[in-house]
This record gives sequence, structure tokens and C-alpha cells, in this order.
Amino acid sequence: MRVSFFSQRLIARLLLLLLCVSTSAILNIEVTAQSPSATSGQVAGDVPVLVKHLPEWETAQERATFVESLPALQTAVAKRPVLDSISFDGGTEAVTAKYPAGQLVIVEFTTPQLAAENDMRITERINQLRGAGQSVPGAYRRVGNYSVFVFDAPDEAAAQQLLEQVKYEKDVRWLGDNPYAAERANRQWLNMSVGVLVNTMKASGLAILLCLGVGGAFGGAIFMRRRAQTARDPRFSDAGGMVRLNLDDLAAETNPARLLKQANK
Repeated sequence: MRVSFFSQRLIARLLLLLLCVSTSAILNIEVTAQSPSATSGQVAGDVPVLVKHLPEWETAQERATFVESLPALQTAVAKRPVLDSISFDGGTEAVTAKYPAGQLVIVEFTTPQLAAENDMRITERINQLRGAGQSVPGAYRRVGNYSVFVFDAPDEAAAQQLLEQVKYEKDVRWLGDNPYAAERANRQWLNMSVGVLVNTMKASGLAILLCLGVGGAFGGAIFMRRRAQTARDPRFSDAGGMVRLNLDDLAAETNPARLLKQANK
């Protein structure tokens, strides 16, 4: 039957098109999900990294103040005498935010040497202020390259509890070329290649299962339709209007005169 033949070709083309579209879509989703971020060193919204180190920074960032100079820091914390001993040379940064336990100040130095020198000056300045009977921080501690202060705390226990929530995030940097850069790039390339291969196999498997399912459904429908036609008419043939030789005696002899006679023995 010509109609059945063309319909089967159309179904085959649709299944092939569906396979190509599904494979390309899955691969595009996986590659997009694995693509590395184009930015680093800052969180979303161009928030400085130091702000992210505040306790509960997601909510504290709305009331936090980030500064890169001593005058700006003094303005943000209302002129604290102990902060005059801090040097902002070398790219020092600071952030401050108010909490129920007091006002927290984190000063980050770029090297351990700068952090140690400023810690000595801050400790000496605190002792001088305490000896003179002037205001001193409720708590102070050096945490890695951070100098952490707590001002206006209701008591020392609350100040210490707030100070304990500050964790120093280590940042290891090479002064020259990273000797492991080639090894790291090779590892990243290998991981990416394996990921692409696995995702391709997944996409191919899903596409094959989809095609088998759709093909099985269409094929089953056609098979059941033909079985129903055969059950309704025992003489049904899929030859259409073509001439058929009655070699298997399935068709009745409607005109014996047109049949070939047996040869004489």
C-alpha cells in the first residue's frame, strides 16, 4: 500500500529529527551547566569578598560598610582612638557592621608580616588607652591576617561570642608563576572531557530509549490495526490492488476457466 509506505517513511523521518533535537538540547544544557564562572574573587552583586566573611553576612551586608582608608573607617565607627594605630598601606581593607552584641570591625592585611606589625601596634595602643582610663574595644584578637574588634558590647562574654564567629579564609598566592598550573589545567581538561563523554552517552541512551518507545508505540498500533482487519476479513491481503498468484490457496477460485489446466501425463 502506497499510503502505508509513505506514512512509515514520514514516521522514520520524524523519529530521526526528534533524536537530533533531543541530543543537541541535552548536550547544550550539560555544557552550559559545566561552564566555569567568568568572575572570581567577588560574590554576586559586586559585594567585596571581605563582606562575605562577616557573621551571617547574607543579612549583615545590608548594614555593613566597606572601606579602604583610615579616615573612612573612623567615620564609619564614630572615631575610635585605637584604630589610629592601624596602617592602610599595602592594600589594607576593612569592613564594619552592627550586631546585637556590638559593632564588629574586621581589618584585613595583605601579608602576615603587615598583620603582625599592626597587631603589635594595636596591642600597645590598647594598653595605653586602658592605662589612661580611655575607651577600649570590648574585645580584640588577631585572626590570621585579620584584626578583629568589637565595640559597644553589653559585656565581655557577648563581645567574645561575636568575635568567635569570625573565621579567617586562607588565600594562598604564588609570587611568581604557579608551578602546578599545567597540571591543574590538564586535570581540568581531563575532567571536562570525561564529563562531555558521559553526558554524550547519557544523551544518546535517552534518545535511543525515546525512539524505541515512540517506534514501539507506532509499530504496535499498526500491528493491532492489521490484525483487526484480518479478523474482520479472512481474505484480507496487504497487496492492495496488485495481481497476486494463488500459490498458497488462500483465495477462493472464483473463475476456474481462467486457471491453467493440468498438463497431460
